Amino acid sequence: MSRSSRALLRTGALTVVAAAALFGVALHAAPLQSPLLAQMSPTMGGPSKGMGMAMAKGSFRKAEAPVSGGFTISEEGGKKVLTLSGDFKTNDMAPDLWVAFSPSAAPLAMSKAPAFPLKPGSYTLLSKLKSSKGAQSYVIPASIDLKAQKSVLIWCQKFNATMAWSPLKP
Repeated sequence: MSRSSRALLRTGALTVVAAAALFGVALHAAPLQSPLLAQMSPTMGGPSKGMGMAMAKGSFRKAEAPVSGGFTISEEGGKKVLTLSGDFKTNDMAPDLWVAFSPSAAPLAMSKAPAFPLKPGSYTLLSKLKSSKGAQSYVIPASIDLKAQKSVLIWCQKFNATMAWSPLKP
């Protein structure tokens, strides 16, 4: 395929995507069927591999600190992944922040403000929080039974203080 043909395909594809976004139309990837498109190199696009639909999602609610953003849990490449949204933000001064799961849909019901401490054994740690803001992803190990989890928390282990939480919604 010539360089000008590739450029034309990219331009046309971007026009379709832009028009769909403008009018609120959802686009779905389909396998490459056209002989012309089949000649495209893998770096030029095509359906993404391993990206599944969201298995669960939620928006964080303030506990100890102001918070914004949310998360999704999806399957990517055969692994379950929790992804914090690009607009995620929590207290950047809080030390030792972790992403955790709780088997309770109301994990703070038995704790008291201002810290909203968690009782030992009432949560499962996923990972240290990579950043106090922005999109970030965490692979959920197979040892964590997602069916038994009802909420996601951002928790300060050092001071046993819950920054934010969200129920898991399908």
